[in-house]
Amino acid sequence: MSNIYSQWTALVNIIFTVAMAVLIVARWSDAHLFFKGIMVFGLCLFPVIQPATIYIRSSAQAESIKDETLLYFDDAGMHISVNSHSQMIKWKDYKATINRPFVLIPVPDGQHAYILTDRILKGQRKELYNYIQGRKQRVLF
Repeated sequence: MSNIYSQWTALVNIIFTVAMAVLIVARWSDAHLFFKGIMVFGLCLFPVIQPATIYIRSSAQAESIKDETLLYFDDAGMHISVNSHSQMIKWKDYKATINRPFVLIPVPDGQHAYILTDRILKGQRKELYNYIQGRKQRVLF
């Protein structure tokens, strides 16, 4: 959710929600029951329904993953291992690392990202983030 609300999508969501609140205040007394329901649904769409839908979909997706994924980082790059398949992303090809409260998200390429919570990192989120940033800076200079 923090990723969604850190993009332009957040601005659209906020504008739509405020517009629905203004519409409800302006037209509530004139509206029939059916349109009152539509207005309430529109008001709840982004602050309630969208986050609930994203949570349900992501929970189902997380539960469907049966294979154990191993990630490790060294001076060569990021190593990813799933079952018998392994891959190494060199630091020069590594895209980004998103550092959010309680979560570190390594993004090795444009298609994949790995959510590493504080529970998984056992309190070493800042150290790993600094290590990755240090490796990326060495490649740039």
